Amino acid sequence: MNLQSSISRIRRLQRLGRWITALLATAAIACLVVIAAGLLDVWQAFESPARTTLVTTALVTVSIVTLGLLAIATRFSINRSATAADHLLASSRNPATAALSLSEKSETPLSDFLATRSREKAAAEISALPAGKIIPWRSVRFAALALVIAALPIGLLVVMQPEATSTVAQRLLRPSEDLPPWSKLRFKIEPSELAAVYGGELPLAVEITGDTPTEAVELLVRRPGKSKIQRLPSFRESETRFSRTLDSLTEPVSIAFASGKARSHWHPVEILLQPKVLSGTFTVTPPTYTARPPISAPLDTNEINALEGSEVQLSLTSNRPLARTALVFTPTVAPGITAVAEEIQGEITATQTISYRFTAARPGTLSVLLKDVRGTPAASALELQLKAVPDQAPVVDLKSPPRFLLATPSSILKIDGEAEDDFALSKVRLVRTLEGFRDRARTVAPVLQDKAFEFGEKIPLSVLGVTPGQVIELFLEASDHNPSLLGQGSSEISRIQIITEEDYAYRIRAKTTLEQFNARYKAINQALKDAKESLNKMKEATDANDPEASEKAREAAEQAHKQAAELLEKLADDFPAFEMEKRLKEIAKNAAGDAKKNLAQLKNFDPKASAADQKKAIDEMLERLGAREEEQKQLQKDAELMAESGKIMEMAAKFQQIYQTQESLSKRIRTIAEEIHKGNDQNRRLLSSLADTQEKNREALDKFATELEARADAVTRPELAEMIESTKQFLDALRMSDPQSVMDLGSEYGRQGAAEDAYVQAELARALLENLMSKPSSFPQACQGQCDKFSVQFPDVNQTMQQLLEGLMCQNPGYNPGQGQGGGGMGGGGTGPTGNAAPGFSMSDIPVLGPQRMQFEPASLGGTTDGKGATAKPNPLAQASENETMLATESPLETRQAPDPQSVPEPYREAVKIYFTP
Repeated sequence: MNLQSSISRIRRLQRLGRWITALLATAAIACLVVIAAGLLDVWQAFESPARTTLVTTALVTVSIVTLGLLAIATRFSINRSATAADHLLASSRNPATAALSLSEKSETPLSDFLATRSREKAAAEISALPAGKIIPWRSVRFAALALVIAALPIGLLVVMQPEATSTVAQRLLRPSEDLPPWSKLRFKIEPSELAAVYGGELPLAVEITGDTPTEAVELLVRRPGKSKIQRLPSFRESETRFSRTLDSLTEPVSIAFASGKARSHWHPVEILLQPKVLSGTFTVTPPTYTARPPISAPLDTNEINALEGSEVQLSLTSNRPLARTALVFTPTVAPGITAVAEEIQGEITATQTISYRFTAARPGTLSVLLKDVRGTPAASALELQLKAVPDQAPVVDLKSPPRFLLATPSSILKIDGEAEDDFALSKVRLVRTLEGFRDRARTVAPVLQDKAFEFGEKIPLSVLGVTPGQVIELFLEASDHNPSLLGQGSSEISRIQIITEEDYAYRIRAKTTLEQFNARYKAINQALKDAKESLNKMKEATDANDPEASEKAREAAEQAHKQAAELLEKLADDFPAFEMEKRLKEIAKNAAGDAKKNLAQLKNFDPKASAADQKKAIDEMLERLGAREEEQKQLQKDAELMAESGKIMEMAAKFQQIYQTQESLSKRIRTIAEEIHKGNDQNRRLLSSLADTQEKNREALDKFATELEARADAVTRPELAEMIESTKQFLDALRMSDPQSVMDLGSEYGRQGAAEDAYVQAELARALLENLMSKPSSFPQACQGQCDKFSVQFPDVNQTMQQLLEGLMCQNPGYNPGQGQGGGGMGGGGTGPTGNAAPGFSMSDIPVLGPQRMQFEPASLGGTTDGKGATAKPNPLAQASENETMLATESPLETRQAPDPQSVPEPYREAVKIYFTP
């Protein structure tokens, strides 16, 4: 190989390496240009024309750079190749350059020989160079590294933001297409198919997901073939939903929603030149027997309600001149039966209005496909639901008596009810049933034309001849005027169970608190005290010789005696629930007579008479009021004894409640422990709640001990010395047995899920509490419901004490005496899933009707006082029919008022009805 060929080889390989370097550098620059273009597109969100310009500019720039680099790489001369060869040979003689500089022809043969030998030797050395060494790999590596560095951000974006990278790439690769810029926001436009009737409106909505829009959401509108975009503000319906309505559309447009630079795809809106229902009206003419006038209304919904047998006229108005079309009625039938459709021919009543007439005999679907005069059908058929409402049966409600009531044979039963029909009632009957006798029905409204009827009367149960143990059932029936279907409705049944007066008294005692019991005695003393004080003020006015003051004092005394006489008379007529109240009745009866005599004397009192005559009359009245003062004092003394002992008995009832809770808790934990022993671990999770209940019962026991000690220390009456001594012994025994520590240990085991250990501790605590009540002394016996006997003048005190204790015990939800009057299985409550006492169907939940008994509220429960703790007046008395009814604080489910059926959704009405039915 000669020298020229060897150097040309060097030149070719060098150019190859420089071309590779140029291409790699061009690729790196292209990557940078792509990244710059992509970031610029993300920043500016170019539309198609701008993106086309951007991509064209980028391509031109990359092309120019590529051509320039390739041109530079190609410009590599022979001399530079020789120099590169000398550099690769690493010879200080530079054989390639030297040989290339020798002339082809020499002046002498020797010089010619030497030149030829130099060229041959240089060619041999250059030819020996390997191709891999000649190519400039260093620059290639640098260019490749630059390409990797430039392409690395693209790779990272592809991995970390594939969706964003794909969107930007598609926008750059297809700049002329309508591709929305990348954004985290995702636009879902509703409706999916955009079409509007010519001249009509198009409501649009967009649901934006992916992120919360931070800029205003706008509706973009553009006309086909035009680049101008109209931006319309949208209305926010929620955080992610926006809407806008396009009005008066007369030409096709394209729409899109945008928020800042983010926007959706452009969607074309099609203009429909089809008839559309602009408005509609219907007129319903009810059947003649209803005596109702026709009703006209706009067609605001897709539903027409009409009474069965009504004549219906439907008128539809369109935006186009209409041709005559038929209305198709498809009746609603049971599944599996084929419905036979009926056609109802329409009548054109105006250019753009068509009317249909038909009878609403049964429910179904009305469908009409409007056509204009050119035969163009509407976009879709108009469908209406025809509801042929049947004539409803009367709705009857028996408000009183409640669904279940207890009553004594001498009670007066108040019946209060109402009936209502959608058109008019015909008659209303009251039906009474009694086991063992046939039903008795009495028409209370024989001829009616009104929509509603209210009924009320009072029935003495004594007239019916009922006896305790019987149950009376009452309900109202009502009929309407429908000639084809005689509708009849009835109310819910009210059941009245007849009880004895002793049972009635027992239930009163079960609801009477200690303060309410004492308030009755304080009320009579306060009334007599006010009467005496008014007479003493009269005497002071007489001593002052002031006729005007005497008259005012007389009027005040007359008012005080009038109030006292009224209260005493009512107390004398009041039903005695406690034994001692019989003595109260007798004293109230006599005191009422004295107060009436004084009242008559006060009316004839002459303030202008002599002072001696006035004083004599006043002293006579004072003497009359004081004639039975000893009896009253003794009654008050016995009442005070009851009050003090009642505070101790109230604590006995609280201890019984603590014991009942502990017993229920022990049973519940034992049940869970037995389930776990059998492999059923489902209720183990309840142990934590039971542990909380155990802790609360322990806190209740601590509070009980503290309060009992305070009450015992406050008692000073000698008659109660034995009870107080027993109470203190009970407290000492409670401290010695220390059931609280056992309860604490049981709570700890319960929280750990150790059911058997928790049961052992709960049962041990229950046994300790039971042992405390087993002592034969006064307080432990009171905890079991047995009151101690006192040495008193009147035996009714001991009887009343026992009755009061039983009443306090019955106020415990979990207490069931198991004996005595009124137990009847209604005294016990239940326990909830965590062992707490749960309200059951107790006697206090049932309303009771019986003889009159006033309700007294002490000062601590809201009554008015004179500042010394005495109740000044009882609560205002109710009407006669109401003051005979002792209502519960809260009625049970059986007596609560059921909601209006129309206010309950259709799927749940039956369940709600069953829920409120006894």
